[in-house]
Amino acid sequence: MKASKKLSANLWTAVVAMACLAFVPSAALGFATFSGVDDSGFSDLATNPNDYPSWDLTNLTYSFDASFDAAWPNPLVKDQVRLAFSQWDTANATANGAVYSYERTTGWQPFGDIRSIVVHELGHVLGMQHPDQADNFNRNWRYNGVTPVTLVADQNNEMMRSWINPGDYNHVLGHDELDAFRYMYSPGGPVQNLNFTETTGTGNIVISAYTNVPNNWAEGGGSAAWRNPADHSQGMRFVDGFVRLNSASGQPLGLRTLGINWDYENIGGQPTRNFIVRTTGTNNPDPLFHYDNNGPHPFTTFVTMPAGVDSKDDISHIWLTPEAYDIPDSEIIHVGLEQDVWDWSVVSATVIHPGGGSTAAPLLGMHDWSHTIVTGTPAAAGGPSPTSDMGPKTTVLARGFRIAASDIATRVFDLALACVDDMGLGLDDLNRGMLLQLRRNDMVEDIPDFGEQLLAPGSDFIIVFEGTEDDLPPDVQKNGNFMILNRPEYLDQELFVFAKSMALEGEGVVGTYALLGTGVIVPEPATLALLCLGALGLVARRRRT
Repeated sequence: MKASKKLSANLWTAVVAMACLAFVPSAALGFATFSGVDDSGFSDLATNPNDYPSWDLTNLTYSFDASFDAAWPNPLVKDQVRLAFSQWDTANATANGAVYSYERTTGWQPFGDIRSIVVHELGHVLGMQHPDQADNFNRNWRYNGVTPVTLVADQNNEMMRSWINPGDYNHVLGHDELDAFRYMYSPGGPVQNLNFTETTGTGNIVISAYTNVPNNWAEGGGSAAWRNPADHSQGMRFVDGFVRLNSASGQPLGLRTLGINWDYENIGGQPTRNFIVRTTGTNNPDPLFHYDNNGPHPFTTFVTMPAGVDSKDDISHIWLTPEAYDIPDSEIIHVGLEQDVWDWSVVSATVIHPGGGSTAAPLLGMHDWSHTIVTGTPAAAGGPSPTSDMGPKTTVLARGFRIAASDIATRVFDLALACVDDMGLGLDDLNRGMLLQLRRNDMVEDIPDFGEQLLAPGSDFIIVFEGTEDDLPPDVQKNGNFMILNRPEYLDQELFVFAKSMALEGEGVVGTYALLGTGVIVPEPATLALLCLGALGLVARRRRT
């Protein structure tokens, strides 16, 4: 994700592209903006505090053009882009909180998260740059509500960092971006509040598909005019903006979902009125699907709410039922969720009884897992240029899936697996009836060697389908919470996973049903093929010229 600028008499265009680059730890923090004064492409805000491009409008409209709709016709993808806009739409009212960065690197996956990438590109549309590249020019600045700003180094986990790897997430604004936004668009400044509104016409910002080299994700920026042509230190005013998503990237842009259902067997002798599950991994308040104990005593209401200022990617999912419809203690309660990230997990689960009493439920989270190492050299980070190469190559050493405990100590047992590729299962199929049907069809593999595992609060257990103990991360080898299960045939397949759990202290038995390895929602194959052919033709023409 680098930048280019073209200077004419009074017009300047910033083009910023996001690429898969590798993780290299750093320290401290900061942010960067474009400069119109020196050749580095990054602002010297201490000397010229107004030298950055920004919008003077209070409401920015955005639209999707026909190329985007052709490449990503699935409405879930467009919803992810809308969620990216909502991050910036609420930035002025968002407190920093205690967490600096919400970057999450849980393991390699065959796609780039489109929401994370659009959030980043919109930062460029607003006038921000890459702090890791600004480091090369001593152009990172911390804003603490007063000027002058302070020169710092980047932390290399900012959302505006110049790279993101396949399968990673960084779609929640951290301190770096919030501080930069308030510096550029703070109440009391030229723009009192910045809002984004979708339009069916041509918006101030246009979202489209384009083709680029395989190691490029996207590009974003806009055209801007000098605020004062005689004094470029006064910065620039954006007149339009764009986000272009590469439909021909080596790993496609899109999203991957995860569905989990739970059977809660209440052995405490108290009816259930409400059920609360807190999850982490996405701040999207609208799950793609939820299961509500369908049957004779369903929950009548389902609501969600954010879990807290310091847990911005945590959501509380609440199933409610009126007093007259309390669920009898003899009934097994069946609830479930499908969310828009592939690695969400359970933070806590609570059963609310009549009278206000509660019981902690030992719900499990499950998702795909992999361990990768960097095996290449990153592209040299330099000043602005139209695109950037994909970062260091990575090698996957081990793959499998992760079983995660919530916030209570948990016993896990009765692990069973079934390959269900091409069966078209959904969240409502993840239940004991389907497990019985799979058993009747001799499709289930029970794992007796799994035995019973004791998981501390918030800990996990790794089932390794491919790889040896030496291929595991050092911390996994050290804690011993893993099992080498040589089943490479389960990789890249839809996998029905079942396990039981009980709290070490408390009441209730839970059956967890998860569907792992589901397909990635990416550009339509026919559209992608045409775009790739177009890109190849463009390369050929460039070679001839």
